[in-house]
Amino acid sequence: MKLLNDKINLKELEQKTYNEFLIDGIPELFMGLILVFMPFFLLNPIFVAFMVFYLFLGPHIFEYIRQRTTYPRIGRVEFREDESRENYSVKRAALEFLIFLSVVILVTFTVMFIFEGTILEISLWYSWVPFTFGLIMFGPSAFLVEKTGRRYYYVFWLFSSFLGFAISLLNFPDIWDGMFLYFFMLGILVMILGIMKYFWFIRNYPIIELEEE
Repeated sequence: MKLLNDKINLKELEQKTYNEFLIDGIPELFMGLILVFMPFFLLNPIFVAFMVFYLFLGPHIFEYIRQRTTYPRIGRVEFREDESRENYSVKRAALEFLIFLSVVILVTFTVMFIFEGTILEISLWYSWVPFTFGLIMFGPSAFLVEKTGRRYYYVFWLFSSFLGFAISLLNFPDIWDGMFLYFFMLGILVMILGIMKYFWFIRNYPIIELEEE
């Protein structure tokens, strides 16, 4: 039994709270939808309207589902404002992102040159977008590991990178086909994961019924 004056590990408390936020699988469902439709946003301007619609109404739909299914089971999870985040420089964040993106592009061109023999053909750049995107997923994976303390989120980065690498090596009749296949497969798999987590959550966390006084 811990005494009241025992030191509280705020990092562990924050990680536990974030794990509660991800427990119902709903974030994976929304992420999967974004991945499935991402190629359409790039190819057809009409889907930009859907993206705007999704960004504005998505959070409300997200909250509505949680009010009906998540909060009655585990309560509501809210995050306090992080003062260190408020003091975080936008310029520094942009610089770190540019450095990270430069490393990703350098790795992509290196691998492309090893397997294709050239990096000068523009069509190859489109073909290797899946691999580039897979490498970029290191950022979100590292963020989740930091927030939850669970290193298995790196598996998502490894899987998306290897899947992107395999698809980038294939030859397709159209340069966009590989991109469509990659985002569709990755999105569907993430959605399946979200659905599995959702039903597991519904089954293992019954609704809390409060007794009226």
